[in-house]
Amino acid sequence: FINKNKGNPFFLYVAFNIPHYPEQADAKFDARYKDLPEPRRSYAKMISTTDDRMGQILNQLENHGLSKDTIILFMSDNGHSPENYQVKPQNHSSGLPQGTVYAAGGGGNTGKWKGHKNTFFEGGIRVPAIISGPDRLPQGAVRHHAITAMDWMPTLLELCDVPLPNTQLDGKSLVASIHKEPTEPLHNVMHWAWRRAWAVREGDWKLIGSEKEATFLVHLSGDLPEQKNHLNEKPEMVARMKALHKSWLKEVTPK
Repeated sequence: FINKNKGNPFFLYVAFNIPHYPEQADAKFDARYKDLPEPRRSYAKMISTTDDRMGQILNQLENHGLSKDTIILFMSDNGHSPENYQVKPQNHSSGLPQGTVYAAGGGGNTGKWKGHKNTFFEGGIRVPAIISGPDRLPQGAVRHHAITAMDWMPTLLELCDVPLPNTQLDGKSLVASIHKEPTEPLHNVMHWAWRRAWAVREGDWKLIGSEKEATFLVHLSGDLPEQKNHLNEKPEMVARMKALHKSWLKEVTPK
């Protein structure tokens, strides 16, 4: 794709499936992680395999002299997975024999944050995000405010001088924030919903719920955030945040 479009502006979206199970890492990474215990060893090999594929794209940009004129965005979609899977049928599409355990409880690490994939704790939704554009963006800078994946569309359009579509967008451009740490949060309130679960965040408070019930009220501060459930001791905060969620749900539900 890059070879074919190197002479014209292009947009390349690459959603890597290879970090997912079944873990089929490149054998060249076996020795690097041979002393790690499972499941960390298997997971680390998969991450290095993914890094290798991203490196192929970056090298191709470099080979064509496009590195300095290309905006590169890297982001994960969710936190690590603690899943356990075993090959049950014969002739599995992975090629692995029946009975093979190909996911042994994950291998990721969220540091001080609680949770993982499929949860609305920070371990499930706080993910890496890196943007690079050597000719137009600061290098080596870190920003500490919360953003969402929806912010990247208006950000990239602004960086590429493309007009925004004539419709309401949930995301906000990050261009100003990329150049300078903002003094105010980009989003006063943030919302999530998936299957029957939902969450709403205002400042450092986050309420997590299922269907119509609130289940966890957490504060994102301290050395062990999200460990304590403030649900019963903060009824007014719970009511306020449930109202925020209800209003948002009404706004985004198709009529």
